[in-house]
Amino acid sequence: MDYRDLSQYGNQVELEVTTDAEKLISWIDTFEWQKYNPRKDVNRWGLSVTSTDGTFNGIDLDSLSEYNKEHGTTWGEKDFNVPTPVFNDQIKELLEPWEGYYYRTHFLKFGPGGFFPPHRDWDYSGGQIDTFRLIMPLRNVNPPQFNFILDGQQLHWDIGRMYFLDTLKMHYLFNSSFTDSYWLVVNVGINNEKTIEATMRKFNQK
Repeated sequence: MDYRDLSQYGNQVELEVTTDAEKLISWIDTFEWQKYNPRKDVNRWGLSVTSTDGTFNGIDLDSLSEYNKEHGTTWGEKDFNVPTPVFNDQIKELLEPWEGYYYRTHFLKFGPGGFFPPHRDWDYSGGQIDTFRLIMPLRNVNPPQFNFILDGQQLHWDIGRMYFLDTLKMHYLFNSSFTDSYWLVVNVGINNEKTIEATMRKFNQK
């Protein structure tokens, strides 16, 4: 089994994994957010759930390709596997189906005007796809206040629900409101049947 076994179900697939979004936001807002990709003058912020060493060193909130080039390092998604102080029982319960296989995981907060330009999350031309992306929207995530376009389609979300998202497809997002937009982003390692089947078992069959 590989990435195609997930992506064949669609670009955005609901999972039967939910949480109390406002309770989670109340918890994470007790921490100090860091600039997401500090090289860019964009109103977006990150909070690490996992890191290389359990501290808020900020490497996972940077562009890994740019950071590695600048520092002569080779960090990859799977190197961010040590929980930070943000990791609490609520987050542990959310990620339980992928225990031992979730890696670079963080919260994102888009302030007014915060955005990502059109991009794909990985360039796997000729390479092996070894992780996939789960997304949980938490607050202020739907149009017209917030626009998330994936493969030319406007996405709509249920607050506090986990989704598989095919971020190998072109996507961009923009906060056009005056309210912060909150998200959880999880990178899960592809471990043949284990993580892919765990995800497929959580697909919403409605």
